Amino acid sequence: MLDEGFPEVVACKEVICYDAGMRRYRPLPAVVFAIAVSALVGGFFGRNALAVDDKIPEHYKTFTAALAAIENNYVDKVESDGLVYGAIRGMLSTLDPHSSFFTPSEYARMRERQEGRYYGIGITIFKVDEGIAATKVFEGSPAYKKGIRPGDVISRIMGEDAKGWTTEQAMQKLRGPKGTEVRIEIKRRGYEQPIPIQLMRDEVYIPTIPAYFMIDGTTGYIQLRDFGENTDRDLKHALRDLASKGMRRLLLDIRDNPGGPLDQAIKVSNEFLPRGKMIVYTRGRVQNSDQDYRATEDTEFTDMPVVVMANRSSASASEIVTGALQDHDRAYIVGETTFGKALVQSI
Repeated sequence: MLDEGFPEVVACKEVICYDAGMRRYRPLPAVVFAIAVSALVGGFFGRNALAVDDKIPEHYKTFTAALAAIENNYVDKVESDGLVYGAIRGMLSTLDPHSSFFTPSEYARMRERQEGRYYGIGITIFKVDEGIAATKVFEGSPAYKKGIRPGDVISRIMGEDAKGWTTEQAMQKLRGPKGTEVRIEIKRRGYEQPIPIQLMRDEVYIPTIPAYFMIDGTTGYIQLRDFGENTDRDLKHALRDLASKGMRRLLLDIRDNPGGPLDQAIKVSNEFLPRGKMIVYTRGRVQNSDQDYRATEDTEFTDMPVVVMANRSSASASEIVTGALQDHDRAYIVGETTFGKALVQSI
């Protein structure tokens, strides 16, 4: 996802990510208040001052009538939150594939990815028949230090059987305040009995550049797997470290990179483009959405030969970097046609 910054959300119960014109949505009470104010203005200044579509109140009535009918008459008891969330998702699905709705927990996970850190044990998981399996263990995390491996199946968490749990349920149990304890049992291939493990939760850093090294005496390699709020800092560190080891050319691996904040795509591109070069521009229907973004700094890597590896899963911010370097003949692009997400989203 591409984002022009992530504003702090205070006292909001849900978040909408909307593509068309980077518009920000307000909670329903604010909308109702705006309608009431517009009606009062119309009373004082005439019909021309009325700023509300006459159909909007009718749409509210239709929606609340449908919600009431389901709650009162459906054969099973239903949660109103689920109905409303489902209705919003259905509404957004009529727009395009990328506009989306986040529940509080989904928004928190998205922010963790962007910030690149959270408190827990340091694994990524998915659901399997026997419980919850670890797919990745972050280096330096509590799980890494205790010897948990990818493929291990967590069968019990805090004494509870994890069979049948969703990944959401497991994450709620595994994550928590720094310094608190979590007890798990894992099943590992080759071991007949489950292995009990006690871990102390700690801050887990999710690197957007998980690997960089010298391929030979003059060729450096950087794997840019994601974009987060510190990607530009991590890239500068990797470039300078490799340069100190004799790097004279770079292989930048941006395959399977789903994107991230717009400002990070611009800063990463700026590492390889001279000051003043156009990186990306945006155009939209709302005020201030038309922006041109150019390189603003001179760096020591603007003349270094670069090869970028991309594939069909390189999307969003990674496509900005790839496209900017290609358009200015700063890199040779190899791999596959990228995903094709030519839009900027706001939260």
